[in-house]
Amino acid sequence: MRQPPVAPVDVISASAESHERGGTKRLLAAASIGTAIEHYDFFCYAFVAPVVFGVAFFPRMDSLTGTLAVYTTFAIGFIARPLGGMVFGHFGDRIGRKFVLLLTLLLMGGASFLIGCLPTYASAGLWAPALLVLLRFLQGFAFGGEYMNAVTLMLEGAPTQRRGLFASAINASGPAGIIAASGLIAMLTGVFGNQAFQEWGWRLPFLLSIVMVVIGTYVRSQVDESTLFRQLQASKQVARIPMLDVMRSWKIATFRAVLINMVHSSFQYLCTVFVLGYAVKQLGMSAAGITTGTTLANVVEFIAVPLLAMTSDKWGRRPLILLGIAVAAFWFPVFLHIVDARNIPLLIAGMVVSIGLVHALMFAPEAAFTAEQFPTEVRSSGGSLGKQLGIVLGGGCAPLVATALMGHGGSLTSVVWYFEAIAVCAFVVILLSPESSRRTL
Repeated sequence: MRQPPVAPVDVISASAESHERGGTKRLLAAASIGTAIEHYDFFCYAFVAPVVFGVAFFPRMDSLTGTLAVYTTFAIGFIARPLGGMVFGHFGDRIGRKFVLLLTLLLMGGASFLIGCLPTYASAGLWAPALLVLLRFLQGFAFGGEYMNAVTLMLEGAPTQRRGLFASAINASGPAGIIAASGLIAMLTGVFGNQAFQEWGWRLPFLLSIVMVVIGTYVRSQVDESTLFRQLQASKQVARIPMLDVMRSWKIATFRAVLINMVHSSFQYLCTVFVLGYAVKQLGMSAAGITTGTTLANVVEFIAVPLLAMTSDKWGRRPLILLGIAVAAFWFPVFLHIVDARNIPLLIAGMVVSIGLVHALMFAPEAAFTAEQFPTEVRSSGGSLGKQLGIVLGGGCAPLVATALMGHGGSLTSVVWYFEAIAVCAFVVILLSPESSRRTL
């Protein structure tokens, strides 16, 4: 009986290598596109809310109280994120990362689409802000479960010497989503004008998210589950209640993750969301100019993040994070002086420096740093808890706290000290942390 011809070893190796490259490309596409879509959905709210939702959903309040109400709904999305992180982190560690990424994308996209369909206070009364709060909560709940499962899937498929670069694909895709959101909003404002945008044009970015979700769901359905997680399942070592293990054995790792995410997110949201509301409402500047600056800043960060992540693979995560915190502490009061100058070109340049460069120094190595704090069996749960708690305490609360600190007087000094206190705490904790870039997963 004739035996089938045996393929040469080099042909088999080449085929396996080609299959592996194809799997890596699918993994990069699935994780990155989905995360970009979720950032688009989340930041559509961030850019629209300060200039539209006060009138549409809280019209009976004075300017300051209405702004605080808008930022409270903004913060609710962040408050929901740790809960989403814990729930979806649990299922990511129990069932798999891929399943969670499909579910969170559908939940985020559905909530965003429904925000675009909401009635305003004028037609629905108190039901309008109540439904807005509910949908914002669902956005945050989905977003909280998305990030660390995507990072974990990427990190567990990366070679040790390139983990920072692979994980940074998730952080780089975030600015891509923000670019899409801010760019579309700036274009719609320019085409329809401020009045038409505030009356009905603001709905379009939310309604368009349903198309992106369909595309993202298809792409994510094509990706394979993490090899490390499959090995964990095969060895029957999957944690029964991963979050309990995190709280019992990984408290210090969680605290480190909280601080790095708290400092970078508070800097990001103070320099974007808070500055947008302050510049438009207090200084009377054009919202279109500021969203244009945000778009350009995120284009620069989209390029800078993978380059800095490669640097973190070579030099380590801690040096870049520490440098970023120190530069942010110095730059933040300078940037606020630039905002007060009411010069749009100068403000745009300041936003590019703030987000494209300063924030990128902290943000690029953060994904790998956070995930590397935990072992495979609790990586999604522990990373999600630390990430989302840090984001809530940092970025989620920052616009609200900063606006409240300013009060009716309009002084930015207390806002500066608020951020400097966060920066000092984070710097000390990261300085005392061990380097994680060569740690075995």
